[in-house]
Amino acid sequence: MMKVIAILGSPRKKGNSSFLAGRFLATAGAKGAETSAYFLEEMSYKGCKACGACKKTHESCVIKDDLTSVLDEMRLADIIIYAAPNYFADVSGQFKLFLDRTYSLLTPEFMTGANRSRLAEGKHLVFILTQGAPDSVFKEIPEKYSHLKEYFNFSGFHVIHGGNLFAPGDAEKCPELIEKINQLASDLLN
Repeated sequence: MMKVIAILGSPRKKGNSSFLAGRFLATAGAKGAETSAYFLEEMSYKGCKACGACKKTHESCVIKDDLTSVLDEMRLADIIIYAAPNYFADVSGQFKLFLDRTYSLLTPEFMTGANRSRLAEGKHLVFILTQGAPDSVFKEIPEKYSHLKEYFNFSGFHVIHGGNLFAPGDAEKCPELIEKINQLASDLLN
């Protein structure tokens, strides 16, 4: 059975990025996948402290908080969804704090070695970014994070970029965006 997890970086539980991630999870669940979501806004966690323990003495982050289980689940998942809104020309602060902690999932030789990641090969990353601006702008945000494919040996880096989504609920009124997310979920679970 495939395992799909979503890390929700919006401070709004019913925000547009969370809605789209939920659509992906619903399609995956209907196809028999085990699914779970982590709403960062309700979790208690800290950012990376740059202590280096994950590269010197441990194979995981030494900070023990609510992200510990999320990082562990990433090791088990086949598909990982990163869902965040564009806040001030980048992902939300909640999401960035989480993303910095994924540094612990890289090996000590991730910059120069052949084995960069502590995650098993073959996983897919789905990057959902929503914003009030048109989706023709801020394309550099998902592009900026595309290096994650190589660092973590993801088999695929799939971007869903939704624009003109000003208020919570706007994504629900975009059938083409919903179809795109449902199709991606179907394709990855076949």
